[in-house]
Amino acid sequence: MKFFKIEENNHPYVAKGEKETKIERKGNEVHVWMTTIRSHFTPDNIEGVKIGDEVYFHVTNLEQDWDVPHGFAIKGAATAELLVMPGETQTLKWVPDQVGVVPMYCTDFCSALHQEMQGYIRVSPAGSKVELKAETRSVDAGS
Repeated sequence: MKFFKIEENNHPYVAKGEKETKIERKGNEVHVWMTTIRSHFTPDNIEGVKIGDEVYFHVTNLEQDWDVPHGFAIKGAATAELLVMPGETQTLKWVPDQVGVVPMYCTDFCSALHQEMQGYIRVSPAGSKVELKAETRSVDAGS
């Protein structure tokens, strides 16, 4: 199927709009409800992930044009990338193994602003007290 009606998406971790995105910790599991639409991720900056966490990125493609899939990958991840069709939600599991700032990015050419489709995850040492939070940088077409 190339196109999924967003209102019919019943994935347990769907975010049917940017206002439904969030991040939540359950022990050493971190769940990120994320959306993607030309040409950004929401959220696109994440902090508070720790070495050894199991991070689940639940990515919903908000596009409703059948020919605009989005990819999702994390630089250096030992897992494959996702290809998320319009209206669909897919999940990528990632276990960070080093401290630092790790890029995430779209892997499927989606528009002229494709290279802007990226974000960052700040990974802290296990046991650190860094608050788990996520935000989206403002998208300004004029800059």
